[in-house]
Amino acid sequence: MASTMEIPASSHDLFERPILAALSTVNPDGQPHTVPVWCDFDGTYVRVNSPDSTRKARNMSEESKVTVLLIDPTNPFHWVEVMGHIVEIRDESKGARDHINALSKKYTGNDVYRDQGNVSHNRLMYVIQPDKVHGI
Repeated sequence: MASTMEIPASSHDLFERPILAALSTVNPDGQPHTVPVWCDFDGTYVRVNSPDSTRKARNMSEESKVTVLLIDPTNPFHWVEVMGHIVEIRDESKGARDHINALSKKYTGNDVYRDQGNVSHNRLMYVIQPDKVHGI
């Protein structure tokens, strides 16, 4: 993985708190697709998780460009936008299930993520390298 654009320390709190992020991907017809997601930041990369059957998952492959936007719900003037690209896609054998469980703990307090409708999905973790970062 190549060097990344650094996310400023002043924005790290947005990733540490359970703030929903807006993830934008690009549909095959070029139309942007934006959905709310859980995410985290490992100190270098932003990471999101998705079942492999979703539109956002179908829009993301290695090198796909994406944008993640987090806005502090208590201060709309504190936000971060990370424009980047996918550098790695990890399946459940490489930690995707553990990742969604960690996000579940962060966002809901539950140690284990419960898939919607009690249907078990193949989870994928998308590792996003920041290319441009804006925010205050």
